[in-house]
Amino acid sequence: MKHSIIKPKPMSKHKRSSPMQSLFRTILPLSLLLSVIAVPSVYAETENNPCAFVPVDLNKYGGKRFKNPPVKKSKHGHLTVDLNVKYATHKIAGCEVTHRSYNGQLVGPTLVLKPGDTLNVNLANLLPPDSTPTQENINIPHHFNITNLHTHGLHVSPVGNSDNILLNIKPGNTFQYEVKIPKNHAPGTFWYHAHIHGSTALQVGSGMVGTLIIKGGLDKVPAIKRAKQKVMVFEHISHDEEGKIEDYSVFGPGVWETLHRPTLINGQLMPVIYMKPGEVQRWRLVHGGVRETIMLKLQGHKLHEIATDGIATGRIDSWDTLELQPGYRSDVLVQANNLPAGVRQKEFYLIDAGMSAEDSLEGITPETEKILAKVIIKRRGRHGVRQFSLPSNEDVAGMSPFEDIRDEEITGTQESRFSIRPDGNGGFRFMINETPFDPNNIRKLTLGDVEEWKLSTSLDSLAPAHPFHIHVNPFQVERTGPNGLKQKVWKDTLMVRAGEPQVVRTRYEKYIGTFMQHCHILDHEDQGMMELIEIVNP
Repeated sequence: MKHSIIKPKPMSKHKRSSPMQSLFRTILPLSLLLSVIAVPSVYAETENNPCAFVPVDLNKYGGKRFKNPPVKKSKHGHLTVDLNVKYATHKIAGCEVTHRSYNGQLVGPTLVLKPGDTLNVNLANLLPPDSTPTQENINIPHHFNITNLHTHGLHVSPVGNSDNILLNIKPGNTFQYEVKIPKNHAPGTFWYHAHIHGSTALQVGSGMVGTLIIKGGLDKVPAIKRAKQKVMVFEHISHDEEGKIEDYSVFGPGVWETLHRPTLINGQLMPVIYMKPGEVQRWRLVHGGVRETIMLKLQGHKLHEIATDGIATGRIDSWDTLELQPGYRSDVLVQANNLPAGVRQKEFYLIDAGMSAEDSLEGITPETEKILAKVIIKRRGRHGVRQFSLPSNEDVAGMSPFEDIRDEEITGTQESRFSIRPDGNGGFRFMINETPFDPNNIRKLTLGDVEEWKLSTSLDSLAPAHPFHIHVNPFQVERTGPNGLKQKVWKDTLMVRAGEPQVVRTRYEKYIGTFMQHCHILDHEDQGMMELIEIVNP
């Protein structure tokens, strides 16, 4: 078998680089061999191993009709669902991949509820006993077969058997979650995934993710209600050359590009989406991957965004390219082009447009352009052509569920600063405010307060950007819209680049208890870029 060593690709100078960052880009793939995250040491060039680190033949393995994940809907105010965590085997681009799963699938079921409903999840951990050794340092990946559940983006209680990420469900155990959705909960697209410290990246990178939809709001707008709905969970199933996900060698800066693994949608490789000329569809987009940016683009079409991170914006923003970072969601409307006379069908590609090294999430290697799906616009029949139309801004105005946070509401400030630095022993320290995760280090906040958070990535950190995520309470932030003007949106996950601090505003409402803020590059979280937060009564 012929092998060649993976070599770091030459990098252009990053416009935000410090000398420390420039050094980091040069030495990182080698130095990481000495730390927890190790870059694969060989690049297999053989047709005899379908799991080798080589580009995938999309035409050979992709092209099946798009399928939404299975749907579980609430009835009479309740939804009870079984999530069995177990090993499963699926062929991905010819490679037989053994991975941890929900119910044996590459993506979990879509859970659909209404405000005021109760979600009961019977989480059964059917994985074998954990064989990974107990680590003295809790910020070294460990205990890959212990799990739990996080309802990402929901404004629900973080304690007891609700959205409690401090729970540890060990192999052989079953736990009953009960998540009560408030009657005034914002409708939208949310998601759920495993969130056990030390193995979050490995479990999410195995496909332990699913969509969670709260109905209402935009769903009642006539033009949106008529549109066919597609749920798209973008996944980066990160397996080695044996088709296994049993260590963290498949994660790390620049590694995804060297693996040549495809981005899957609901576990499918380059699915085919059919549309009629002029048809409008609603796509609920979920970035369920671990660490890569997706710059989403549909050839020849606009992506008309109506919600960010599940929360309606109250307007329509029409993008040529839509940025999705790990943890992000976006609801978009897509209107198929009309076909010229005499043309029966035409194909377009949904692509990840890629990024240069200096603009990429990790600032290490370019993120190359990738085909995600094929869209076929096809005439059907000769009679009864249905007329389609997009909603207007007036149709969706007033749909944003939250009031803007005014200056006079602010009661205080908080700061979170991401950084990665050498630990002096050949590894790295992943930190928030210069402190790695420590369960005894808890930031105390007061129920009812309204605060500004200053978010930043240290200029001398060994990584240029981190997606900030906080549980329970969403925040408001200002961004630049597609028209170049500033606009306010509500989110729960936000990219924070070195030299470009972000200021967000949030209200601590309804719930007390302990939850987390962290970087949503999930292997960063597993290695310590996380902090506990406790909301206490005044």
